[in-house]
Amino acid sequence: MIRPFHRRAHRSPFPFYAVLAVLLVTLALAVSWTRLDTPPPEPPMLPAVYAVGGRVDTLFLGGYTRGSFAEAVRVLDSDLSESERGMIGRHLDKMFAPVLKEKGLVDTGRLRLAYERTQRPDGTTRAIRVLAAETAVAGSMHTAFFYEQDKRPGYFDGLGRSLTPQGLARPLDRAWISSPFNTQRVHPILRRIMPHNGVDYAATAGTPVRATADGSVSWAQPRGGYGNLVEIQHPSGYSTRYAHLSGFASRVRPGAAVQQGEVVGFVGSTGLSTGPHLHYEVRRQGQPVNPEVVALDAGPAADVGYTPGWRTERQRLARLLARAPTMLSTRGRAAMADR
Repeated sequence: MIRPFHRRAHRSPFPFYAVLAVLLVTLALAVSWTRLDTPPPEPPMLPAVYAVGGRVDTLFLGGYTRGSFAEAVRVLDSDLSESERGMIGRHLDKMFAPVLKEKGLVDTGRLRLAYERTQRPDGTTRAIRVLAAETAVAGSMHTAFFYEQDKRPGYFDGLGRSLTPQGLARPLDRAWISSPFNTQRVHPILRRIMPHNGVDYAATAGTPVRATADGSVSWAQPRGGYGNLVEIQHPSGYSTRYAHLSGFASRVRPGAAVQQGEVVGFVGSTGLSTGPHLHYEVRRQGQPVNPEVVALDAGPAADVGYTPGWRTERQRLARLLARAPTMLSTRGRAAMADR
């Protein structure tokens, strides 16, 4: 008997493997999406920065005195702190260096000056700037006025001749610029656009860092992302900053006088830093300027006798200086209205 033919159903394994493949792909995509959705780790945050107000006033000193300029100022007003007297004395030394054979009055002479003083909230003096000064010594009278020509401040005599022969030097003997002045730089650690208000010089740790001009130390301790920071106020209206230092020179402390080329610290990597280097800033009236441009233009200031605006400014400062007393008995100091 012939049996009817029955086809046997053979199931292919393809559907099973296809479903398995789909599951594996879905799982892989889910893992990758999870990784993509995971936010990146938060960058390190800078310490909070607070704007600290300062008091700025204009003061006058005048009378017959003697000795170094710092000693002369003490005679005129003994109420001033030693730090403030030192700042004024160093400014006057630098201003009158081209015309006086010796620093200060030595023998008895007359000194008059008008100067701006910036004070911290605790009453201590942060910086001073002499606006005009007059000294009569050894039968000669010399006058100096502060004037800013083409955004370059300096001191000039009554005829507009420069009394500021010194420019800015380099903070390191040998170094190359690893990061220039850039207001739109992406911070290498914080990964966001932050102004780079100075120049970074690559150098080995421990390399001596030198003051780029004569001045007075206003800061010498750690300061946020700067790490160990030295700030120097200069008589010309500039200030300079030296950051990420590994340490400070032994003589460097607030109020100390420094000369151009003097070691103020040593290259390091403190604060927010990717490696040993010097972050160097130059500020004019508190505003950052490109240190490389200043270095190129910071030679001896040109005379301003025929510069438009010089005579007007000289007359204004002469009227200001006239408010300074001529005799010590009239009281050595008076303050104008705060700005």
